[in-house]
Amino acid sequence: MDDRTELLAYATAWLSGEGRFARDAGALLEGLSAALIELGLPLDRATFHAPTLHPSHRWVMRVWLPGVETRTLLRPHGIEGTPTFHGNTVEHVVATGRPYRMRLDEGGSLDFPVLDELRDTGLTDYLIVPLPAGSGRTGAASWATARPTGFTASEIAALTPLAGPLSLVFELKAQEGMLADVLAAYVGRDPARRILAGGVRRGDTRRMRAAMLLADMRGFGALSDATTPERVVAVLNRVFDAVVPAIEDAGGEVLKYIGDGVLAVFDTAGDEARARHAALRSARIALTAVAEAGDLPAIGIALHVGTVAYGNIGAGDRLDFTAIGRDVNVLARVEALCKVYGQPLLATGAFADGLSPALTPIDTVTLRGFNERQTLFALGDD
Repeated sequence: MDDRTELLAYATAWLSGEGRFARDAGALLEGLSAALIELGLPLDRATFHAPTLHPSHRWVMRVWLPGVETRTLLRPHGIEGTPTFHGNTVEHVVATGRPYRMRLDEGGSLDFPVLDELRDTGLTDYLIVPLPAGSGRTGAASWATARPTGFTASEIAALTPLAGPLSLVFELKAQEGMLADVLAAYVGRDPARRILAGGVRRGDTRRMRAAMLLADMRGFGALSDATTPERVVAVLNRVFDAVVPAIEDAGGEVLKYIGDGVLAVFDTAGDEARARHAALRSARIALTAVAEAGDLPAIGIALHVGTVAYGNIGAGDRLDFTAIGRDVNVLARVEALCKVYGQPLLATGAFADGLSPALTPIDTVTLRGFNERQTLFALGDD
């Protein structure tokens, strides 16, 4: 068995064995790189490139370097028309469907700007191969070395056909990641994890103690009546652009978009005070962001703490992952009172208890559909 055949055989065996059970595409890249080095390949850089379905980014690039944590770079939608992608090696192999190899140390100009960057880091040889997928979304993998003599002919001859078995495992990991991204975008991170773990039956429900936030846009009906649906969607997205980052930066998770509103939770995880402070902080930041935009409708925010249940409801083959429960209803009733009291934020007594800085009590009311009375709290003069 020659070196080429041995390297290809062992790498293929690793892909069909350990590689299939890699946690994700990043772990696959790390494991394969380690296996190739163990086989004697002088590997100093390796990358994976994959198109994806995600509302914020179009491509995912993973970069492996010896002794360095693998980096994940997210490329935004529209990157195909930018110099970062257009005229790059990835675009070249995806478009042609053929491998591309270039010695980097022989002087003269190189075909692609990225190769100049790689040469400046001391790399001497570079190979990139397309990774075709059954879905039609072709990815790519590259390998580079800093060995003065570059890759040998046998090494290139082994790496090039490795694209075949690699593409099968890579597509599996890329599809798993794509599915997780799409689910998280539409139902939230924790619900996505639970769905992928098998929580897909109607009635599957999780209860969670959480600080809850409900933000709702003011004047949505009038806006919908006065302008086009496209304009309404654009305004809603700008409002959510102001609200959602404040929630996520504070450790919260958006569970549901409800028309012109957004429902978020901050898991108490044994520290309810921390969760309530985080929810209040995110509410303040969101209100400021909307106000500073200048041309956005005002929002009202309600805060409460209690038990939220979320899970699968529906009929037949059409289910929805939604949040329900008594405390969610309390939250909705309180938010509706923001407009009545002319307050941008209202919180229940359970939420406001012990907070610093303290919220200001403004009234005690009986919420529609509930017997007990609730004391409502608002922001102070600050």
